Amino acid sequence: METIENDGFIIIKNFFEKEKINDLLESSKQIFQTQFDYLNYDSDFKSNMIKLFNEHFDTFSNCGKMIQGGLIELYRLALDPSLINKIIELGVENPNMCTRPVLFFNHEKLAKEVQYYKTPLHQDWPSMLSSLNSLVVWVPLVDVDVNNGSIILYPGTHKFGPLNYSLSGGFSQVDEDYIKGITPIQPKMEVGDITIFSSLLVHKSGDILDDTIRWSCHFRYTDMGSKEFIERGYPTPYIYKSVVSK
Repeated sequence: METIENDGFIIIKNFFEKEKINDLLESSKQIFQTQFDYLNYDSDFKSNMIKLFNEHFDTFSNCGKMIQGGLIELYRLALDPSLINKIIELGVENPNMCTRPVLFFNHEKLAKEVQYYKTPLHQDWPSMLSSLNSLVVWVPLVDVDVNNGSIILYPGTHKFGPLNYSLSGGFSQVDEDYIKGITPIQPKMEVGDITIFSSLLVHKSGDILDDTIRWSCHFRYTDMGSKEFIERGYPTPYIYKSVVSK
């Protein structure tokens, strides 16, 4: 059985069928494309995204909200039985989604502040206050590597527990001192691969060097049967904000 106890994460190749991920990506893009067609935008998709962001920001933001709020393919993936079974297998015995599924379309020109396309060094747990064994699933919707900013993971940092942090654009940014001497992992992943990691694992986004849009989504699962989570009264502090601006 795969375990995340030592490193705090696992990477599973070919977990989802590529067709399922491609369908999610195309459904997400279609929401924007409908607006491009209405506005008679006729350039390539990335250029149209940037144009919409600059000329009709409210519309751009609303497209993102429609995706996050209820894109069926996104929620279907988060509730996929094979994924839920894997979460249970990894120790979250009574899983519950403690935040809505999130889908990202990251590019420097599609964000008003840097943290909205490149997340700083942080833990997810402080924004969730979920069970200490809670897990995050990161799913690239395109092939990712160092060139388009694949996620950067710091093995073993989940063992530090909740760390002191400062808020940076809604992210619980931690000090670089916590990762001194730790060799980071920036995995090369293909469509269909997933990374599952502890919500306590320190991680961040890589740099987008190839000027493409990095499409990805992530899901968060807490353990409703965790004794310490029950004793804390099931806190739910997560604040929903636009994925492109404050």
